[in-house]
Amino acid sequence: LQTSYVSDDYTIELLRECQNRIKSMAFIHESLYQSKDLSNIHFNSYIENLCTNLHYSYSSNEKMVSLDFDFDEVFLKIDTAIPCGLIVNELISNALKYAFTDQEEGKLSVSIRILNDAEYELQVADNGKGFNDGFEIEESDSLGLQLVLTLVDQIDGNLEVINQDGLKFIIRFKDL
Repeated sequence: LQTSYVSDDYTIELLRECQNRIKSMAFIHESLYQSKDLSNIHFNSYIENLCTNLHYSYSSNEKMVSLDFDFDEVFLKIDTAIPCGLIVNELISNALKYAFTDQEEGKLSVSIRILNDAEYELQVADNGKGFNDGFEIEESDSLGLQLVLTLVDQIDGNLEVINQDGLKFIIRFKDL
């Protein structure tokens, strides 16, 4: 609603990012209400819906970005699902905004794997331009990347970033 009263592109972009963060939280609540077991969220459908909506929100006629999913059947407790959803929200949003500025086509992929009874691996990858040489995520002043680091800590996770042929974020965590 506020974007109709604003003409500044920067402010419109900030409002759009807030809108997508709110949508991300709304999706987790929607998944919760649809779940038969309120202590577990079907993470696959939650992430697929979230990514599809982000893709739609950021899509343009100039860029063709495909979205691929590869999931094990994963159910997470709400205290883990919410931060993981927000992590995916930030990484997909950043990729859609920045990864493909120099190319007409791109590919985004999201996967989640069960490593053992209590450990999972979430990957978000793109084949875009990646970070500039020497970029350190821990020293970034990007609110979104700082949020990712904070959320990974919140789920006692481990983050690995591979800056080769695009970006790949690998988060290993246990269900809280």
